[in-house]
Amino acid sequence: MEREPSPADSIAALEATRELNAERLQRPKRYWTMLACMLSIYALMPYTRSWPAWMQYAAPLAALFVIFAVSAWKQPSAVRKIRLSGAMTLQLIGFALSGGILVGLSGALYAEHGLWWLPAVAAVLVFALVSAGGRAMDSSWARRASRGGN
Repeated sequence: MEREPSPADSIAALEATRELNAERLQRPKRYWTMLACMLSIYALMPYTRSWPAWMQYAAPLAALFVIFAVSAWKQPSAVRKIRLSGAMTLQLIGFALSGGILVGLSGALYAEHGLWWLPAVAAVLVFALVSAGGRAMDSSWARRASRGGN
């Protein structure tokens, strides 16, 4: 005779399914590392101001291509599209603004005061912000989507 599952068993199975879905919805870790490397290049662009104009445009594009080629050696697993809700949109806007302000401020201070170390520090901070903050934001979005709060 088959036993009916208890409500506690059903709730435990539902929670296990939600956790598994949240893990599957997250992007691979190399995605955030690749994006962090790409955005850090923009923090280093003040160093190219003395270069010829064509190299100022070509060097970042070549670096972006190299980063993409190295990161794309294995295609990422399929990730469900997550529709942005109000709170998620605010997280994304705050994330983008903080990185943009950091890069812009460091570039302006480098140009105005010649603080040679500032773009390099900004690049490291942008890398840390995008790689750590992106993973945290992605897992938050995945948990919200797995709960049906998308």
